[in-house]
Amino acid sequence: MNIDLTPELILRLGLALADHVNSGKVAVGFDTRLSSHLIAHSLIAGLLAGGARVQNHGLIPTPVLAYLTSVVKAKAGAMVTASHNLPEYNGVKLFDEDGMSFNHDLEQEIERLAKSPRPQYTSWNQLRPMETVNLVDQYIEMVRGSVTIQGKWRLVVDPGCGAAYSLGPRLFREQGCKVLTINAQPDGFFPGRAPEPTGESLKVLATMVKETGANAGVAYDGDADRMAVVDENGAIVPMDQLIAAYGAQLTSKGRGRTIVVPVDASMCIEESVEAVGGRVVRTAVGDVNVAEAVARHKAALGAEASGAWINPDYNLCPDGILSSLLLIASVSGGQSESLSEFVKGVPRHPILRGNIACPEKLKAEAMDLLQLELPKIMREKSEILSIDGIRVSSQEAWILVRESGTEPLLRVTVEAKDYKRAELLMSEVTLLIQSIIKRLST
Repeated sequence: MNIDLTPELILRLGLALADHVNSGKVAVGFDTRLSSHLIAHSLIAGLLAGGARVQNHGLIPTPVLAYLTSVVKAKAGAMVTASHNLPEYNGVKLFDEDGMSFNHDLEQEIERLAKSPRPQYTSWNQLRPMETVNLVDQYIEMVRGSVTIQGKWRLVVDPGCGAAYSLGPRLFREQGCKVLTINAQPDGFFPGRAPEPTGESLKVLATMVKETGANAGVAYDGDADRMAVVDENGAIVPMDQLIAAYGAQLTSKGRGRTIVVPVDASMCIEESVEAVGGRVVRTAVGDVNVAEAVARHKAALGAEASGAWINPDYNLCPDGILSSLLLIASVSGGQSESLSEFVKGVPRHPILRGNIACPEKLKAEAMDLLQLELPKIMREKSEILSIDGIRVSSQEAWILVRESGTEPLLRVTVEAKDYKRAELLMSEVTLLIQSIIKRLST
């Protein structure tokens, strides 16, 4: 913040967005980061200068703003947040009128407009007053009508000092849950833990769940578009297994036949969903890619292992708050008595991840050669997907190689039903990539 991301740049972004929506309504919100007020005001200044109508929703979780963008019939939504990233970072997430994240083409259009040497300023007599609103109750009413948690659940909720600091615990309490909280105060320094809910950052939550005898723990990232869950034993529930169990339950109850996951998700999801008559569609990594596939296939759920779940019956934006409520409601109303039992029947296979150095100038050629040579490593009959990197899969294992978008690396992921097989595949893929890079370098 204030290095690559400056108030001047954000103002031009506001002007560009105003041009894109043709002076229509834009819903704006921000998270708890120290720089969020600064960026939000710069963005609003640009929007107003461009002639847009601005509805300022203030401090609000990202999924709530996305939901309200559609409810208030805004032409776009703009959320000031760096989501799960460290406190010194910030950014702006943009949503269309349906509450879905802007796709790559729309982002490119906004960037083009923002770089215009002659931005479009509106005349003084056409400036619109900013409207300050608090419409969170409309989201709360939607949740009340969608979720019923049965029984007396005891929960520890950790909003991580982020945008769900109040709303997350409140919604569980309204469901009759007894809720203890940690990190439930808004603080842009994120003093309790890092904004991203990981195994390391959730150690305190896990300990509290176990020591207090709670049924579960729930955590959110900085803007609450992601969630993580701890079971009654204080163990973080692996997200792939959680997606598999929840997706299978949705399918078995007739809520939809299709579940969408990215190419790097575990094959346990296919095993669980297909066992109850459903199907799994894989797409490129990234919530906008998942959301587009969910809409295209009329899927029941779209989910990434990061904890970003899309529940299309309510919203096309990843929603950590709603997803955690729906999950606990699903467990409480089903045959499982606990979260650990809920995922008990889902297979767990070893997944290995690695990075291999590759100069930027060689990435494209290396990936072209891998398209031809990577399938030779898989001994069984395999399927090849190239929607995001190269994914070669069989019934027993899969390999994924993707280019890093930020570093001179190729990222490798391997999953197999046997750990030794996974290790062998990782070794073979690593040697293959290194040999290709060496060939291209000479």
